[in-house]
Amino acid sequence: MSNIKRIAIVILVVAAVGVIAGSFSGSDVLDRAIILGMGVDAAEDGGVILTAEIVSPGNGSEQVGTFSKTVTAKGETINVAIQNVAELTSKEASLGQCVVLVLGEQYFKTVDFSDLTEYFINHHSFKESAVICCCEGNAMDLFNKADALTQSMSLAITTAILDESEKIAVSSNSLLEYARSQYELDRTGFLNYISFVSSENTDAQLPDKTLGYIGYRQLAVFRQNKYVCTLDEQLVKGMSLFEPQVTGETFVSFEDTVTRTVQVTNKNVKLKPDGKGGFEAELKVTVRYGRTDSEEVSGALTAKNDKEIPQKVLDDVSQQIRSVAERYLAAQAEYNFDLLDFHEAYRQKEGSSDALFNKPMSEFAVTLTVEVQEA
Repeated sequence: MSNIKRIAIVILVVAAVGVIAGSFSGSDVLDRAIILGMGVDAAEDGGVILTAEIVSPGNGSEQVGTFSKTVTAKGETINVAIQNVAELTSKEASLGQCVVLVLGEQYFKTVDFSDLTEYFINHHSFKESAVICCCEGNAMDLFNKADALTQSMSLAITTAILDESEKIAVSSNSLLEYARSQYELDRTGFLNYISFVSSENTDAQLPDKTLGYIGYRQLAVFRQNKYVCTLDEQLVKGMSLFEPQVTGETFVSFEDTVTRTVQVTNKNVKLKPDGKGGFEAELKVTVRYGRTDSEEVSGALTAKNDKEIPQKVLDDVSQQIRSVAERYLAAQAEYNFDLLDFHEAYRQKEGSSDALFNKPMSEFAVTLTVEVQEA
């Protein structure tokens, strides 16, 4: 994400804190723990472990201005855990400015978390637009690490996911959108699957925290709030090929001993029932050389933007696109999830039925056509 976007989000958060501060008189604001992000893990006794990143005005011996810190509390339910956070901080927990909700791996892989999503959707102050995602390992560990560019893990996660939503097929990254997906025809949806990638960076002000960055190029798939599988980066790339509004995917060709990188600039996607219980999928993709691509010509590096793409390269890219797309379609059939709305397309054509609702993805045969041309 650009620095301008990062700065804008930080300004919005700080402004939000200021607005809240202005809404209360005297020491009222000092009695509130403004939660910026939350992580939920499974407790051994069947309850939940909640880790909250809290932004609070400094006072007394605390630093001047605003700062964030993490507080972890347990509870039989998410409601009780939030109340326990309030007790631990001696401040009323405020969820109105929470921007992200992270589900730990042990939690989202073993628990039907319908109650959790319903709780936050019905909460009087929690925003339905807040980002919800899954993480590798424990959410508590994630929130106690530090992003290399910002001290707020909540902001680092949110900016990473919102940035990625502009590049690949991440069209369901808010709490409300995800919750709706679990009640539609096939009841299938997905969440970003993030991980913390450690770096060698150090920060004298954070000697006890591991610095790194957020990896966010995977997705976790759910049916009825139950974990199905994780899509790796290549499967997500295959999924994005079927989203007409998503462009920018890159492919590398090694034809004629020259490395060439091409980028998708436009696409025409047709995905329709074939009348025989399957689908016809057509991908017409337009590509151009990557902006930074170059090749060695007479000892010099020459920009490729104004050069014609050889047909061998277009054919190679076409084969790569077919391979990635077919791998994604195979994953849908193997794990029986429907993120391309196959069931909905047939419902619109033939109407609802129990047979359609229960039809496994392996029974939707797909005929795939791929065409690649230069921009």
